[in-house]
Amino acid sequence: MQYSQIMDMVERLIGISQRADYHPEGDAFRHSLQVFHHALRESGDLSVVVAALTHDVGKATMPIGHEEEGARMLEGLVSEKTVWLVRNHIRVRYLINGDTKRLSKVQELLMNPWFPDLVMLARWDKMGRNANHHIEYDREKIIARLQTLDTDK
Repeated sequence: MQYSQIMDMVERLIGISQRADYHPEGDAFRHSLQVFHHALRESGDLSVVVAALTHDVGKATMPIGHEEEGARMLEGLVSEKTVWLVRNHIRVRYLINGDTKRLSKVQELLMNPWFPDLVMLARWDKMGRNANHHIEYDREKIIARLQTLDTDK
């Protein structure tokens, strides 16, 4: 996995503003660090943890449709599972809120073996909106932690 390239993408989120009513924690970078922190506490699955860290990287270039843009940016750098999680992290909210009307689209998500991980990502995404939770950023520590998960497989 190309950890340096992944971190470059995440760092492009510094200063990318978000709606304060949805994201009181601040920019997309701070949000991504919070989501990553929650994922590290609850999962040892490298693909899931990387998805938590990178779920919003598309916001650096395309705020609307960022999930598809982020998945496109990550293809070839991360696992297929990570790409799928990033691509679908908004769709799961529509599903839960009852906004997914077509049963075939509901079943497509529900039948995917990675659906439980998607639900966890959505949970962490919501938890990563804490204005009072400050995560210290250390690029090298994050890369080392990801490498540790990579070798634990």
